[in-house]
Amino acid sequence: MRLDNNSFRLAESMPAMDAVFLAWNYIGNRDAKRMIFHYLTTTARAAVAKADVVLCNTFEELEPDIVAPYSPASSILPIGPLRTWQRLTSEAPAGHFWRADDKACLSFLDAQPYGSVVYVAFGSLMVMSPAQLQELALALLASARPFLWVFRPGLTTKLPTAFTDLLPHHERSKVVEWAPQECVLAHPAIGCFLTHCWWNSTLEGIRNGVPLLCWPYFTDQFTNQTYICDIWRVGLRVMPKGNDGIVTKERILERLESLLGDSGVKERVKRLKDLAEKSMREEGQSLRNLNAFIESMRK
Repeated sequence: MRLDNNSFRLAESMPAMDAVFLAWNYIGNRDAKRMIFHYLTTTARAAVAKADVVLCNTFEELEPDIVAPYSPASSILPIGPLRTWQRLTSEAPAGHFWRADDKACLSFLDAQPYGSVVYVAFGSLMVMSPAQLQELALALLASARPFLWVFRPGLTTKLPTAFTDLLPHHERSKVVEWAPQECVLAHPAIGCFLTHCWWNSTLEGIRNGVPLLCWPYFTDQFTNQTYICDIWRVGLRVMPKGNDGIVTKERILERLESLLGDSGVKERVKRLKDLAEKSMREEGQSLRNLNAFIESMRK
């Protein structure tokens, strides 16, 4: 590993990363940071060292310097992008947390114009302050764009009154506690994805060719944001301008409009989508890797 001016490269062929955004720097207090640092540098590393192969939900064209056979991490075998929602099963889709029977958001999307909807979802762990939540809520209303917001229990105590009072007057909006995310992101009405940048959400957005508006919360979400914005260039950051850490309504609106108006981002994410689809076709590298792994387990 080489470190230059707070940036580092794990190998010469790999892109530079800012050390400020290492996973343990966004986990809370000093004790929590030490715990994550210890886990990543000892426990996880030791587990990987003992493994013959590490299966990863990614594809070679997305991270060529990581998964190529000649790379320092040559034991990594990409088998993605995986599609859990296409399983033929009566059970709830993998990865859902709330209500697997809520299809109302899909009916809502069916009624919206192509590429118009802002999809907002922050996963199962992110928490927002009431002040920040109000800025986001009012920005969504002020955008005059249709939006689908997954407002899960636990994001904060409740929606701001200013938002709930105005929401009935915003004709093209829907707030749900749960959404079938993979189905939502595959819908042609989706224009962009406001996301916390957890890896599954990142890959789901890319696989469906959806531009990403990045609002990371902790751990590797900041690293994923770097890849999204600086390396793949398929999204933009949502970052506060002031010292109070609050992203204002105006800032959110500016970032949202910049992303939706960026044809370059749309072209690049469309290219990654095509590569992702190719990787899982019959002759795709990821599918070949998965089949080879299954055959090795049968021996």
